[in-house]
Amino acid sequence: MFFILLIVMLAIGFGVQYVLGIFQIKNFNKNYIEMREKGRVSIGRRPSIFKSGTLVLIQINGKNEIEEMRYMQGVTVFAKFKKLKGLEGKKINQIKCQDLSHYNKLLTKAILDAQHTFNVIQSGGEIKSIPSPLMRVVNNVNGLVKKRGVN
Repeated sequence: MFFILLIVMLAIGFGVQYVLGIFQIKNFNKNYIEMREKGRVSIGRRPSIFKSGTLVLIQINGKNEIEEMRYMQGVTVFAKFKKLKGLEGKKINQIKCQDLSHYNKLLTKAILDAQHTFNVIQSGGEIKSIPSPLMRVVNNVNGLVKKRGVN
């Protein structure tokens, strides 16, 4: 009986997580479409399991200057996009770490990822996907197993 109740509780939790995740994706789409209507948008990501995951949308004009920035940062699916001030008018490809000193570490990494994404796309490249935190753990474990298997 206990195991059936446990399975039901896990299924309900998974279902709630799924539904709330859909709302978060809708929030992303709404913000992305609003910004995309005004110009190009570069996206920066910093996924994490135990720290806040961070997502940055940077709207860029024809001169590669930042016009608007929004970010989503949080551990749960309740995180929503907020406006981010401080870099308006700067060229995205000229942002330096000193310009980002007043932002937290995760936000800084996401902004630098958006800059990297912009530079790769501008040069005609393709963006490699960032592995999820769970996939990083799996890859690390696989690497350890392969190292031990070689010896």
